[in-house]
Amino acid sequence: MKALKIIAGVVVVVILGLVVFLATFDVSQYKGLIQDQAKAATGREVKIGDIKLSISLTPAIVLSDVSISNASWGSKPEMLAVKRIEAGTQLIPLLQGDVRISDVALKGVEALLEVNKSGKPNWVFDVPQTSSSGTPPLTISGLKVDGVSLTYKDAQAGQDASVLLGPTVVKLRGDVSALELTHLEFNGVKVDFKDKTQSAVLNVGETSLDAKGPIAQLGITQLTVGETTVAYKGQGGPVDLNLKAFKIAGDGAVNVDGALSGQPIKASGTIAPIAELIAMKKPIPAKLSLEALGLKIDADVVADVSKQKPAISGVITVPELDLAKMMPPDPAAAPVKGAKSAKPAPGTKVFPADPLPWALLSSADSDLKLNFGKLTLPNGLTLENVVVPVKLKGGKLDADGIGANILGGRLTADLGLVQSEKRMALKLNAQGFTAEKLASELKITDLVTQGPVDMALDVKGQGDSVRAIMAGLNGSVIGGMGESRIRNDALNIIGADVIMQLLSALNPMGNKDPYTVARCAVINFQVVNGVANTDKGLVLVTDKMDVVSTGKVDLAQEQLDLAIKPRATTGISVGLGDLTQSFRIGGPLADPGLKVDSKGAVKALGTLGAAFATGGASLLAKGAVDKAEASSGDVCADARTWHLKKK
Repeated sequence: MKALKIIAGVVVVVILGLVVFLATFDVSQYKGLIQDQAKAATGREVKIGDIKLSISLTPAIVLSDVSISNASWGSKPEMLAVKRIEAGTQLIPLLQGDVRISDVALKGVEALLEVNKSGKPNWVFDVPQTSSSGTPPLTISGLKVDGVSLTYKDAQAGQDASVLLGPTVVKLRGDVSALELTHLEFNGVKVDFKDKTQSAVLNVGETSLDAKGPIAQLGITQLTVGETTVAYKGQGGPVDLNLKAFKIAGDGAVNVDGALSGQPIKASGTIAPIAELIAMKKPIPAKLSLEALGLKIDADVVADVSKQKPAISGVITVPELDLAKMMPPDPAAAPVKGAKSAKPAPGTKVFPADPLPWALLSSADSDLKLNFGKLTLPNGLTLENVVVPVKLKGGKLDADGIGANILGGRLTADLGLVQSEKRMALKLNAQGFTAEKLASELKITDLVTQGPVDMALDVKGQGDSVRAIMAGLNGSVIGGMGESRIRNDALNIIGADVIMQLLSALNPMGNKDPYTVARCAVINFQVVNGVANTDKGLVLVTDKMDVVSTGKVDLAQEQLDLAIKPRATTGISVGLGDLTQSFRIGGPLADPGLKVDSKGAVKALGTLGAAFATGGASLLAKGAVDKAEASSGDVCADARTWHLKKK
């Protein structure tokens, strides 16, 4: 017992002696040495205003007004300035040569990170890297920061940013060479960013995270972020984001609640554990329900970004999507009442020559199935139960089996794209709907009743742009409409449409009958090397006449040339049989026009003159001949199959 007292007394004496030594020890005499060693390590001037030693069982070194000079080309003399640095150490381990830093506290930190026009950053020091072997073990248990101002400038990219960080606490453990982060919390971060075309302001509220494992692996087990706001201005317009809650649990449970540009934004479900999410070393599963910008999305996918080429597979379901609401308003698309449509400028092209982003096909792989319960196109047309399978691999896209319900009918399509050949292939079939439903959906009220429609398109092309693809297009477009009733006065509603102008001009009874009964209509173009040809393949048969067209559409030159031949089918013709060459639709696709053949017009006027001279007898006889000619054969059936008979 007496021996223990003696030992205890010796320990007290040693500690008291050490305390006396530390109390009388002038650490400031080593300031010059510390500055010189820091300069040798960084190649920059390091200044320390003052050094003090705080005495306790956890002695602390306090440094004030510490700065590191900037690169010679920097915009300011100092790269880093800290008002106060306090590092506490544990006394007993220190006596054994084990440096354990209990806490490091920083106050008033101002840092400047910048990149010059040649792309060199100021945080890269021009000194050789030295090995850290042989240095005593150094551990640290915590870091506290009160006030951080970070400025970032990139002269090469033309970018500027500033970060203000509020009070921050970091809990750590382990040797500095393999430091482990266990807890982080901060209250208040503000980030300002701008470049030549955009700017953003980010405010992050109270944030905390728990983690385990080395910092290099960043094994975060839980992340919670308080109210966060983002204000962004760029070429796409302003964006305001406000997150009331953002939390990812260790098991991957996700909860997000906020608003984007005034619209709710929510997310819930599960994702990979957050540590795996950050490491990105293996495929990441995600089963989430999202709500943003008026959209609801259910995603059950697996994303793999661990390889050079990212890949995604799974199913994405969108109950309802209106593309018109996703697009910015087009002032030119809203006609002014009573105003005439502006004519396109000479040389205006329909098909864009902008390069297509073929390279995107090799940027990722996918095996996705996209489901849309209701998809509204920009023109107002609605598709339901839309299924789009997307398989992308090695720069080749296969979207076979696309399907959608349309106006009570069904649309199916196969789409293929090959990046290496810049090749496109599209097959599309639509049937089971009516012209009446189509007109109603497009807000063209009471234009037509009934009129079952079918359409088949099969085309292929190659090129850098849509214009190039159309210039070399091959394939066919065949469609038809069954019996319908067209309201005559409605033809004038669509006066800007040259086809409707033609129908209105050719309708001999348009001023007397409210409706024209269309027996059938057919469109049949065969496309070879960018030229769409038809030989009596454009047909409209009514109860009083039929109209047959032959000609071509040059997709490369964007020119239209169609000859129109009308014939009377019932009643007394007004010389329609003599107007065979009197009508042509021609000109550029951007502004086609209805033309009159002067020779055909003179011939028609002669027929009408003879009718007046004979009291209508010649006209009656001529009408009978036209009727007889029109009644031979099925014009619509011939129009559908003319290309087969040519072979």
